[in-house]
Amino acid sequence: MTSTRVAGWYPLLIATASIGIANSVVFTLLSDLQDEYGFSDAGLGLIAGSGFLVGLIGQLLLAPFADRGHSKLLLLAGLGMAVAGSVMFALSSTLLMLVVSRMVVGFSNSLFLPASRAITISISDEDVGRRLGTISGVELAGFVTGPVIGGLLVDPFGLKVPFLVCGGFALMALLMLATRQLPQPPVAERHRLAFDLLRIPRVRAGVLMSLALFLPVGFYDATLDRYLTDMGASNRLISIAFLAYGIPFALLATTGGRIADRRGPLRVAFAAVVLVGPLTAAYGFIAVPLVVVIVSCIEGCIQALGVPASQAVVAEGAPRGRAAAAQGLAGSGNLLIGAATGYIAGPMYAALGPRWMYPIAGAGVVLFGVLALAQRERRTATVEIS
Repeated sequence: MTSTRVAGWYPLLIATASIGIANSVVFTLLSDLQDEYGFSDAGLGLIAGSGFLVGLIGQLLLAPFADRGHSKLLLLAGLGMAVAGSVMFALSSTLLMLVVSRMVVGFSNSLFLPASRAITISISDEDVGRRLGTISGVELAGFVTGPVIGGLLVDPFGLKVPFLVCGGFALMALLMLATRQLPQPPVAERHRLAFDLLRIPRVRAGVLMSLALFLPVGFYDATLDRYLTDMGASNRLISIAFLAYGIPFALLATTGGRIADRRGPLRVAFAAVVLVGPLTAAYGFIAVPLVVVIVSCIEGCIQALGVPASQAVVAEGAPRGRAAAAQGLAGSGNLLIGAATGYIAGPMYAALGPRWMYPIAGAGVVLFGVLALAQRERRTATVEIS
């Protein structure tokens, strides 16, 4: 059975895109929000990092419920949080309200994404990387569409309308998905948190590789809008920079997952890390906004290979009935690193400038990739977790 013939597959993809849209629209509006409400550069990090932090807690605590037969409930709850957070953003007028709104929207990710990946993995034991690539591509397509919507709507309609439009997409997806039957991942015998899965070398490798590829995101989300604005870029060009990353990712992620299935996901993920690290460092030495767009496009192509491969490494290592917990573990690790880098990115940008900040981020990418690859050299015997 292929994923395209599974009941509810296309509504699941649409809902996944809507979650990405609701979570990302704020990132192209950060400089506008800062100018409107007068908070410092540290506030950029608070807004960006808070969504990651609450998502981290949610993925650790709630993702295992998808392994207990509640995957669809988590999907619908995540979409509901995306709607609520979007409305809260539109009503916000202070930094505190913006941070709380970002936390609510970020919580939608932690509810929705592990359950959606567990459903995707459960469809068949074959072509797991390809299907994960498809859903990751759709997720990223939504994530980069949000900033585009924000950049296009903010100038003619103000700061509230972009949030309401993106919340409207999530609401439509919620209503559509509520009536659909979806595959049910294998049910675990008992509810557990995911930390015990780190005893499995393959899971550790996948989590570390996922961290390596996600590490730059917090830096980008908190500072790229400000960086491009400081270069003189318009809101429209900033939106194009996000889009230049997302379109190649969305188009190539399924192919990237297929390559991971054929060549080995750990090998493909590490190759992506080796390329992403220097590219991340290169952002700090760019002085022309259009060059940022070009580099973003190249990075999107490379990440389309690495991200589904890292998810496939985690899927390979997870015991039966623990798919959602394993994906939630990797996702929570991503959100932890995203929160940490998001919180420090604003102060680092102000204190060190982009020529130091982005190379530091690039070095971190390579470091985590090397740590992930080192797991291959350790004892690889199967670890039985009951």
